Amino acid sequence: MARHKGLLTQAVAGVRAIDDLQDGDRILIAEGCTHHRQCGDIGSVKLPNWLKKRTGKNLSIELVSGRGYPENLADFALVIHCGACMLNSREMLNRMQRAEAQGVPMTNYGTAIAYMKGILPRSVTMLPDALTAYTQGQQVPAPERS
Repeated sequence: MARHKGLLTQAVAGVRAIDDLQDGDRILIAEGCTHHRQCGDIGSVKLPNWLKKRTGKNLSIELVSGRGYPENLADFALVIHCGACMLNSREMLNRMQRAEAQGVPMTNYGTAIAYMKGILPRSVTMLPDALTAYTQGQQVPAPERS
């Protein structure tokens, strides 16, 4: 979905922030839709558990959905966004640019999961820009709105 929305390279660059998380850091997990959460939900259960297991840190995880995306992101150490299937590319780009402008790394569910499960390098080998963002750990500016 990140590739379809044109944001994969930024999501890959932002995912490295997971390994820099510290005790007490605030993580925003954002979903574009307002579906009913289910037992074992990926955003409210699985991602927080994987983050805590990967980092070994006591993280403060906050969830938002739908239009509830905060204007002020500066207090967050990382934003992990859903695939944004219910948001258009412009809205997703706006969210990514706001995070970037406030100095907050941002990634998405799929990229974060692939990173924490160790399959991200293999997943991006055929995508030169994403592979470079991963191997060099570089910050990549969000694309301009068109």
